[in-house]
Amino acid sequence: MGNIRLQALRNNMKKEGVDLYYLNTSDYHMSEYVPEYFKTIAYFSYFTGSLATLLVSLDNAYIFVDGRYHNQADKQCTKNGVNVIKLGLKDALEPIDFIKKHYSKATVGIDGKRTSMAFGKQLEESGIAIKSVDLYSDIIENRVPLSNDNIYELSEEFTGLSRKKKIELITHCLNNKCHIVSNLESIAYLLNLRSSDILYTPVFLAYLVILDKKVYLFVNDKRLDETTLNKLHDDGVAVYQYDEFYTFLLNIKERNIVIDDNKVNYEIYNCIRDNNNIICSRSIIEDMKSIKNDVEQRNIKLAHIYDGVAMLRFLMWLDKADKSQYNEYQIAKMIDKSRLAYKAFDLSFNSIVSYNENAAVIHYSPSKENSKQLDNSGILLMDTGGQYLYGTTDITRTVALGEVDPEVKKAFTLVLKSMFNVSELKFMKGLAGNQIDVLARQDLWAHGLDYRHGTGHGVGYVLSVHEGPPNIRYMHTEARNEEVELKNGMVFSDEPGLYFDNKYGIRCENLLLCKNDYENEYGQFMKFETLTLVPFDLNLIDMDYMDEKTINALNNYHERVYITLLPYLNSSEAKYLKYLTRKI
Repeated sequence: MGNIRLQALRNNMKKEGVDLYYLNTSDYHMSEYVPEYFKTIAYFSYFTGSLATLLVSLDNAYIFVDGRYHNQADKQCTKNGVNVIKLGLKDALEPIDFIKKHYSKATVGIDGKRTSMAFGKQLEESGIAIKSVDLYSDIIENRVPLSNDNIYELSEEFTGLSRKKKIELITHCLNNKCHIVSNLESIAYLLNLRSSDILYTPVFLAYLVILDKKVYLFVNDKRLDETTLNKLHDDGVAVYQYDEFYTFLLNIKERNIVIDDNKVNYEIYNCIRDNNNIICSRSIIEDMKSIKNDVEQRNIKLAHIYDGVAMLRFLMWLDKADKSQYNEYQIAKMIDKSRLAYKAFDLSFNSIVSYNENAAVIHYSPSKENSKQLDNSGILLMDTGGQYLYGTTDITRTVALGEVDPEVKKAFTLVLKSMFNVSELKFMKGLAGNQIDVLARQDLWAHGLDYRHGTGHGVGYVLSVHEGPPNIRYMHTEARNEEVELKNGMVFSDEPGLYFDNKYGIRCENLLLCKNDYENEYGQFMKFETLTLVPFDLNLIDMDYMDEKTINALNNYHERVYITLLPYLNSSEAKYLKYLTRKI
């Protein structure tokens, strides 16, 4: 029996005269992580990763995934009648190029509210016939409703800057231009508001328009208490209902409108395109949000101390445990419990815990029903993080559970060197992520090795664990974030890895804060401060592949971890940390 869900979709396609239907993993706001309500690709293809494109024709289906998800898509999609297109491999076409090559004469169906303006325009410019229609909502059974949780306010104690001041700065930069904002993290940041519409990302569904130096917020106002509504009003924010947004747009005419074509949907574009001058640009809010102010930086450092203590307590438990009594899912829950029992109010993403060959699947995540049993040998990769009122964390550690092969130690050592190659760098102001990425890979490339993901991504402040625009990768992306200058106050990950199919995977990850260093006759020099405070497993290091620079960097890092965490530990925890951070 075939995929009956896809067949139902094809039946709707035939009724509407659609030859090819386009679905992505986004929502109305072009979010990377989305509420359960929008997980339609998972429904039709059974793929559960955070990023993919699904194209469904009347006789075929194709899912497009990047290197993080090649193995995962093979396991989840192929058996469900979906062909996997592995982006990044030779001859693999991007979705737009695939459509132009194979379906240039077809009528392509899209949901305009869930398709980016940029992609819609690409279809238009290619001469593709577009039909904007929702063909999936009447098919999906037991659809999870949208959140109705309260929207709450973060005080200046945590944000460092009032909502009113942020609005003043943004409106000044806009210089009387209209700005339409769809990105949920940007709206939450600008208004100093948070909620829980997206799992592990404390945002809420809303649109925002800045027009004539006034701010219009479109949201379900029943989720705001009277005090917050009054404060918004006092700060010049007019609150409208969420479903009034598109009607409001139709009344905006003869304006210069700034929008980010990758962050607004095609339906927004259609509402404003005929009567306004559209300026496509990354939102100034994105840039402002990515540069953490002094209060945010101080708080983030505290969040990582709390995170370090929580992880240390977990590692101490794991060291004593009989690993053969646990599976990956149970270990993930123990890490989550350690964070939530201390200072975290939530996780920052679904914990990735993968044992031996499962770690070769880059974004593998164990489930209660499908989880590998551990043993007292091999290696365990743990990519986890927490949401604190003081910041958002993201950390990966790979640890030995017993004896490991020499080749695993070699791989671990090369990855560790790669991570320190970035974190120890001093560089001239003006460099971008694509100019730094090569440093992470140079020792791997020397051994004919590489990894199919970026080296680093921006991290939000009590927001999404993946935040633009900072990005460390050499591969070109549509948003071109890899070309964004790394500036004082930006926070991002440093996470090289190695993955060997059906054998094992290794990743080491710390978060870094970009900072001004010294200035001389050559200009402003920059450096990175490591925020993460968790030891690396010295049992996995092969000294034959270490050099003096990396040894010193590791010893200095471990000394700082020990000194910083010590005041927060009891005597047994302190003794254990002293052992983990011993000099090599």
